[in-house]
Amino acid sequence: MAPIMLCADAESMRRPELIGLAGENLAAQDWLRLFATGQDARRYLRNEYAVEEVWVAGCEDVEPINLAAALKRDRADVRVCLLAFQNTGSLMSRASAAGVDASLTGQAFAERYAAAKRRHAGGVAGTGGAGGVAGQGAAGGASVMPPVAERGWPGSAYSAVGEPRTAVRGWPEGAPGGRDARAVAGAGAPVNAGPAAYGAGGAVAAPAAVGATSGKPGFLLPVVSGSGGAGKSTVAALAALFAQGLGYRTLLLDFDLQFGDMRDLLGRPDAPGIDEVLASPARLERLEPEGLTPALLGAPRHLEDAEAVVHDAPALLDELLRRFDVVVANTGASWEEQHALLLERSSKALFLVDQRPSSLRACRHALDLCARCGIATGPFVFAANRCAKGALLTSLDVSCALQGAHAVELRDGGREVEEVVGAGQPLDLVAAKNELCTSLEHVLVDILPDCEGRVLRLAEPRSAKPERRLMRGRRRGRGAVPCPC
Repeated sequence: MAPIMLCADAESMRRPELIGLAGENLAAQDWLRLFATGQDARRYLRNEYAVEEVWVAGCEDVEPINLAAALKRDRADVRVCLLAFQNTGSLMSRASAAGVDASLTGQAFAERYAAAKRRHAGGVAGTGGAGGVAGQGAAGGASVMPPVAERGWPGSAYSAVGEPRTAVRGWPEGAPGGRDARAVAGAGAPVNAGPAAYGAGGAVAAPAAVGATSGKPGFLLPVVSGSGGAGKSTVAALAALFAQGLGYRTLLLDFDLQFGDMRDLLGRPDAPGIDEVLASPARLERLEPEGLTPALLGAPRHLEDAEAVVHDAPALLDELLRRFDVVVANTGASWEEQHALLLERSSKALFLVDQRPSSLRACRHALDLCARCGIATGPFVFAANRCAKGALLTSLDVSCALQGAHAVELRDGGREVEEVVGAGQPLDLVAAKNELCTSLEHVLVDILPDCEGRVLRLAEPRSAKPERRLMRGRRRGRGAVPCPC
């Protein structure tokens, strides 16, 4: 299981009650890595990819906000949370500008610590390394998703007593995603190992070569909304096409497990489903992009298979993020456990609000659920979809309704969007420079990592210049400034 880093001054480590953890022995927690100096924390994070999360409560040699910003800059893929007992507007603004994922109050931090402690105590048995030693590597074993039912998330794959339901046939019992992963794999199992790393009966095999070149986890971009009909499927499909066209090795993951239609939107009816890959992990080797079209992993073909998929989804997500530079995930309208799995691993999340007031209200309900479940909303990028002249809701309206959260706009592409994408020809829509595509491109330039200077390849260029070099901030779309209220 991947460890969590805690940065705090030496006195707080000796007396945890100073940071709201009265009665705790931090050094005894084998899942926690403690750091008193920013230099040690940054060195560890640069060299250890298997880190679940970073909590910055203090530091001996640098201001906590500066350390949090530096750690986030070093590893944009890792969630960094700043402990702020006095959550002033100035501190919140600095944390937001630095890209810090969440600013935790003392109570929120204590709850997050308690949830992590329960999760790690119940998720694995034994074999952990000595906790509390700065610079020590992560304990061996695979990353295991906590039973979301403990956090009150609806639709959990776990029963009331915390035992997992029957795993999907063909996925090794005890592989990542099961509750006894470390007991089966042993300390020699690769961190974040997926199905390819396990042989028959769960024995560890040599890790297979993967497509992602750096060994660094890929960039996960879920597309979510508070209600159905906001345009998630179309935006997810187009976002994956843009990422592939920009040169990222991209996968489009259809995580709308019951009613996903990515096969139809991309014109790929034969694309494998999540359940098929879980039943036969060797199929992962055949997941490859095709030219300007990203690889596609579709939803289960039968509704009754959706529930069983969730149990093994954490291991599958970890494996996909090892194999691809960017994974764009489509989601369903009903918020269930699969949303938590995606959002807790996301690098950024595109949250759509359409032109209905009910969509905005549903957005607030979803954010309230995230807060109760301890899911940081810092990576969320809020987007007012289907914006046009005279539209009911603009990005400014969304920003004000969400208490000043940053919001952008996606333009209304008109009937052409439904006609072309519905016919399974989304590349034609991109090549035609439809208004929706153009505005989404501007948003993605600011979201995707290392995007500046990349060349966007178009399937059927309509002008004399088929390629465009993208510059960060060359245009940010209307409404990019947060609400002043």
